[in-house]
Amino acid sequence: MHKKAVALVATVLLSACQSTSSQSVNTLIGEPTRLVVKISNVDSEQGQLLVMVYDNSADYHADLNINDPQANFFAKKIVPPQNPFTPVVFDNLPAGRYAINVIHDKDSDGELDRMVFPFLGMPSEPYALSNNIYNHFSKGDFDDALVEIRSPSHQIELSLSTHLSKVTGL
Repeated sequence: MHKKAVALVATVLLSACQSTSSQSVNTLIGEPTRLVVKISNVDSEQGQLLVMVYDNSADYHADLNINDPQANFFAKKIVPPQNPFTPVVFDNLPAGRYAINVIHDKDSDGELDRMVFPFLGMPSEPYALSNNIYNHFSKGDFDDALVEIRSPSHQIELSLSTHLSKVTGL
């Protein structure tokens, strides 16, 4: 029950801080592209990696469980982590602008776990966002996470870390 309360508080705070739209930022369908997301700093082979690609801010900020039937992603993959890095390939992704979110879901529950104590709502599992963005109090702005994916092939490197290490720099 406490996870749902934390998620509700986080959603209310995010909705007050971020404008969201379910409209895709891509107005045209781009050429088919092979996107390789190279995930580094994978510290264990425990659990699963959740790799989510978004084309709109509403879905990006929803932060729903990857298995939730109401969760929307432009593309998603669930893969076993490989130490020290894991490549994840998306074939036939239309060229365009996307935000990418990776979670090292160590307990395989399909979502980013958050602390209750001492930092209520702070993510406790490693994650990475495209352009390596982060914000102390939220996921960060969708527009700041957008990356241009070009045809015929594109590679993005993302480095996992905990929110606490992002805040402290350790």
